[in-house]
Amino acid sequence: MSQFLNLLVAGLTSGAIYGIFGACLAVWFRVCNILNLAVGDFAMFGAIGTAWLVQNAGLPFIAGIVVVVAGVGLAAWLFDWVVLHPAFDRGRGARGIVGVFFYTFGLSLVLEGVARAWFGTDVWGAPVIWSGPALSVLDFHVQRAGILVIALAIVSGLALWAYLRFTVSGRAASACGESRLGSRIVGIDTAKFRRRIFIATAVLAALFGIVESPLSGYTYASGPVISLIGTVAAGFASFRRPGRAVAIGLAIGVAESMLGGYVSTSYNDVLLYAILFGIIIFRPEVLGLGAEPA
Repeated sequence: MSQFLNLLVAGLTSGAIYGIFGACLAVWFRVCNILNLAVGDFAMFGAIGTAWLVQNAGLPFIAGIVVVVAGVGLAAWLFDWVVLHPAFDRGRGARGIVGVFFYTFGLSLVLEGVARAWFGTDVWGAPVIWSGPALSVLDFHVQRAGILVIALAIVSGLALWAYLRFTVSGRAASACGESRLGSRIVGIDTAKFRRRIFIATAVLAALFGIVESPLSGYTYASGPVISLIGTVAAGFASFRRPGRAVAIGLAIGVAESMLGGYVSTSYNDVLLYAILFGIIIFRPEVLGLGAEPA
């Protein structure tokens, strides 16, 4: 029984990682129909940037968080103004899923290159927010950082779900994804909502990277992997339901943990990619890969 509970907590912790990034992808896709393939790189910058400021620059932990979060928010705003604004608001960019794909994919490559130049190839981890030994009940153990990771994922997923479902601003943001032209006709500023959501999800990803990095550590190349696992969770939530993305992410994490604990850890990555292939084969429409008409 204790093994099952420990595997369950480990699965919920890794699943929370899948879920929170799936939620970030889902909420932004819902607003502007674009995959944010740089969401993992924002998390990487949050974790590594905070660790570097605290360990190398001598900043207090809270000050380091503030500086990094502000920097990530500024980077997201600049990217929207320099790239997304001309492309979507002035009609100067590429159209179609392939062209739009490279907007955030290019941002991911830039952030990865900057991180490698600034921070090198070392593994970094931000300081632990809730320090202390693991909490134990009999043979059941859970890391304090793991509790924070799970709690942040659940609270963030519920908050994003409630925002989109119950607020006027959230419904207006959703309308932008349904019809940009229709939204503009009724007076909704689609550019404003796109920019706000992009900055908010970038900041949320950075905060989550700070909270989670003491458990796993981050390198400059961690971003694409994080974006991939977020894509899996968001895919099963149709890329439009952040609350469901968190729930799906938690379920995937538990399944992966149980498979690794009772069968073999060699199958963890196999499960993740099998799920992604399942989306492509059985639900291609959520990735914009539906069959072309004959």
